[in-house]
Amino acid sequence: MSGRWTRRELLAAGAWAGAGLAAGRAMAWDAPLTGDWSEPLGLGLEVSGRAGLELPAWGSGEESASSQTVLMFRGNPSHTFYGTGPVPDRPELLWSSRLASFPTTLRGKPVTWAGTGWTGQASKLGRWVFVGGQGCVLYAFDADSGEVGWRFRAERMFKSSLCVYENRIYIGNVDDHLYCVDARTGKLVWRYNTGDDCDSSPCVYQDKVYVCGEAGFAHCLEPRTGAVHWKAFVGGIGPGTKPGSNGSETSPAVDDGEMYLANYHGEVKCLDARTGQQRWVTQTGDDTDASVVVLGDRIYAAAEAGSPKVFCFDRAGGREVWSRSNGAGWWSTPAVVGERLYIGGHDGVFYCLDARDGAEVWRFEVGASVWSSPVVVEDKVIFGSLGSKVLMLEAESGRLIWEVGVQGGCFSTPCVVDGRIYVGSSGGVFYCFGRG
Repeated sequence: MSGRWTRRELLAAGAWAGAGLAAGRAMAWDAPLTGDWSEPLGLGLEVSGRAGLELPAWGSGEESASSQTVLMFRGNPSHTFYGTGPVPDRPELLWSSRLASFPTTLRGKPVTWAGTGWTGQASKLGRWVFVGGQGCVLYAFDADSGEVGWRFRAERMFKSSLCVYENRIYIGNVDDHLYCVDARTGKLVWRYNTGDDCDSSPCVYQDKVYVCGEAGFAHCLEPRTGAVHWKAFVGGIGPGTKPGSNGSETSPAVDDGEMYLANYHGEVKCLDARTGQQRWVTQTGDDTDASVVVLGDRIYAAAEAGSPKVFCFDRAGGREVWSRSNGAGWWSTPAVVGERLYIGGHDGVFYCLDARDGAEVWRFEVGASVWSSPVVVEDKVIFGSLGSKVLMLEAESGRLIWEVGVQGGCFSTPCVVDGRIYVGSSGGVFYCFGRG
């Protein structure tokens, strides 16, 4: 796959990967599956052999964050926690499972969505791994065996990364809703209509749920009931916007009472997290789906092909500190660790930049677009590519340590806990890699 395909072509390719798999085409990696949960499922809940999962008592306070596990996209509301090790240099396949697929149409043509999408990061609580699939199903997997504890089906695709808070799961869906599901039982607690596709990944900060959506609004909700604290229009809607790309697809970052997001019109906004009132706005120049990262007195963002730059802005007022172009655009959310920034490009290159000034430290030629948002655990950088691979590089030098083929392009962000890598692909499979 070329690293310079358009966004639309790549999203369609992600759906077609499921159709190709169903037709029996040879995929990049043909290891035997340890589970198959692709059979049809009606709306609602199916519990597979368990009345309720055993989960630890909630111990992470008023945020969807922990230093011991991954509970949301990028680990905490500022998007700066990446997982826990130790990660072996040569992870082995421990288990894999076929996920449900979803046949539908895309602009009048038949397609089949399968596997996990963008951003599609799993979360782990106790012995259970939770992930939403493009086949419309949310899963609870046993982290050791891949056994399914329960499945919950919505009306359309789960592309968003989920977050876990007080043993409930919060996840957006293309059926326009944000879902709250009991992590122990898989039962629906509530759902909230955001008005349009909800690819945004939610987070919980100070006992409030924050999420954006393609209707152009940011939402702040009560986590137990879904009641609205506030709702604010944040733009990205109007002449020239395209269905499936409107509004704000970013996952909101929240830190120190401030909420950061970006939208289709290339605006990065800072809101008061308590009220939703806008504090400032700055520009990237094009649709910005990659999420904002907050670290210290700076924030980082990355825009698509019309203004293909990674940006560093001053947090106090949105002043641009530096920017760097790759000529093709970015859908990967940067990882910022100390003075280094790691990000994959639509140009098929993975970059390490100096977070202080944007200078290139090293690059690695992946050979295919990288939409997966990298995670940095200890001295290893882990991410997927649309070339049907999961890769691990040495953080200091960019040296390739390990790579493995997966079925279909990997749009999703890996979840790394206790050295195990949980990640899905658009070819319809969810994988667990680790020490054998």
